[in-house]
Amino acid sequence: MSSIPEAPVEFWDGVPALVTAKVRPALNGHARDRQSLVEYLRDLETVARHECGSRETVQVIASGRRLLGDRTEIASGDGPFSRT
Repeated sequence: MSSIPEAPVEFWDGVPALVTAKVRPALNGHARDRQSLVEYLRDLETVARHECGSRETVQVIASGRRLLGDRTEIASGDGPFSRT
């Protein structure tokens, strides 16, 4: 059992807009400046695959990473969209 509390549903509802707001400006920047955002999105996707109930949210996060040039595969887990 994890000691980190799960994010509330309201948090996940706002994630697609948050990811879009962060990725769009980063697309105009240098690739070297995108690395911290890519790492953030990897971590967010990992958590989303375990906790989030929205397939769209997981897909938006994954799409944001790919738009930034990240081709890393996120390991599947045991959440509702672990194979998305």
